[in-house]
Amino acid sequence: MKRQTLLIFLTVLVLAYITTSIGFWLAEDSFSTVGRIFLYETHKKMLRGVGVAPNQYRYLPYPLVEYFFKHIPIRWYSSTYTKLERWLGFDTREFALKSYRRNIDAFFPPEEREKFAEDLEKFLSAELLKLTKNPVVSNLILSIANNFGWKNIIIDPVQSLRDLAKEYPTVIVDLFDNRSDLNKVVNGYATMRFAFTFLLLLILYLWMKLFVSDFTAYVSLFAYSVFLTFGYGDFAQYEFLLSVFLFLVGLIVIHQRKPWPIILMLVIVQSFARTDHAFFTAVIYSLYNLPLSRSKFLKQSVLVFIPILITFVLSKIVFSNATYYVEPNHIVENIHDPWAFVYPMIFLSLPLSFAKKIGESYFFKKTWLWMILFGVVNFFAAMTREIRLFLPVMAYLFPIFWCGVESLYNKNEK
Repeated sequence: MKRQTLLIFLTVLVLAYITTSIGFWLAEDSFSTVGRIFLYETHKKMLRGVGVAPNQYRYLPYPLVEYFFKHIPIRWYSSTYTKLERWLGFDTREFALKSYRRNIDAFFPPEEREKFAEDLEKFLSAELLKLTKNPVVSNLILSIANNFGWKNIIIDPVQSLRDLAKEYPTVIVDLFDNRSDLNKVVNGYATMRFAFTFLLLLILYLWMKLFVSDFTAYVSLFAYSVFLTFGYGDFAQYEFLLSVFLFLVGLIVIHQRKPWPIILMLVIVQSFARTDHAFFTAVIYSLYNLPLSRSKFLKQSVLVFIPILITFVLSKIVFSNATYYVEPNHIVENIHDPWAFVYPMIFLSLPLSFAKKIGESYFFKKTWLWMILFGVVNFFAAMTREIRLFLPVMAYLFPIFWCGVESLYNKNEK
């Protein structure tokens, strides 16, 4: 294996791991334990076909996680999760208990805890006596309270939490059990994103090499990783990296003029991840193959029609009971939301600064119009502040941006 190939492979692996880890902190830990439980319960509903629209129609990620990715034994680190695991008494490793006890003793020494427990008991006794006016009754109430072990929680919180961990509800126990199905699913989604981030960056490198030098294609991987991370800023939909990967594969297949059956199969698969991405893949294919003969028109009509047909079948027949959890039309919200304009402008400002380069490339000159349709559709049907929506556009425009950068820094170019 050439050193350059090895470097590309290692770089993509590292960037995919870093991006996925950041995404894990931003997505799964958004609501801490509640977020993980919500993800697991949603996953089960989606598998059964009783989830909410439009996520239910984007069915492909759910069986991938259930039947493949959750069985890969990779755990993703989270500082929040690790702290909760210790604080709630689930981490019973000796060094962890020792560290936990040391932390507590440093901030709240044992003698202070004992004094605090005694002072609190005296205070409660005095207040109960004032309230009941009867020493026997007040002592009885205090004795009942002491039976709950509140003094032990203050004096020895580590051991008390270990004992309490045995009494938690099953869903909380499963949350901190590495062998539970809940944990496997949560980590499985992150592993799926890692896998498709890895594949996406590899395909991006091949896509870039069609237009720029090997070195520029290599550097572009770091830049696109930043945009991927930015895409996690809003709630990350389960399919978004899988779908962008398939979209980018489609761009290469179209550019290289691969046989029509290949692009047909790709559009069909895409339709079960995101039908809008499948539709725009078909549109780009049609634009690139203009002007249309009768046979070409038939083939391109089939490609464009397939995502629409699959959407109809999924929404009206297969998952007809799925209800939308958001409004289908977002134009009013986008008009009143400044981030709906600010985020896309910031996100796309770099590649669009070299927009004149579009006219210098045969492929881009013939296909760029799809972006206008893409922008209009998303402004009406999506919340454009969710930057992940524009990752396909960024992947499409990345060669234009880096061609512009190369020409700008190439001193031999006039």
